[in-house]
Parts: sequence; C-alpha cells; structure tokens
Amino acid sequence: MLAVLRCDQRPGDLAGGNGIHRTTVTRWVREAVGLLSARAPRLDRA
Repeated sequence: MLAVLRCDQRPGDLAGGNGIHRTTVTRWVREAVGLLSARAPRLDRA
C-alpha cells in the first residue's frame, strides 16, 4: 500500500508480484487514505 502511495507503483503490478488481487491492493489504499484523512482534515483536498 505504501508503494502505491509513495512510489506511484500501479496496484496491478504490486498485486501480481505478491500473489494477491489488484482489487485488494486498491481497497487497502482507499482504506489507508480514509484513515489518514480522518487524522488530517485537509488531506481530502489533496
């Protein structure tokens, strides 16, 4: 999930290399952004 956010790695590439589905990586990224935006109210504007 951090590789997607920090290194701009595509979820499909990351998922394939780790034996998980692309939608799982996408869900993890969305959940992490949701948690971070709850802690930093202005993050939703980025």
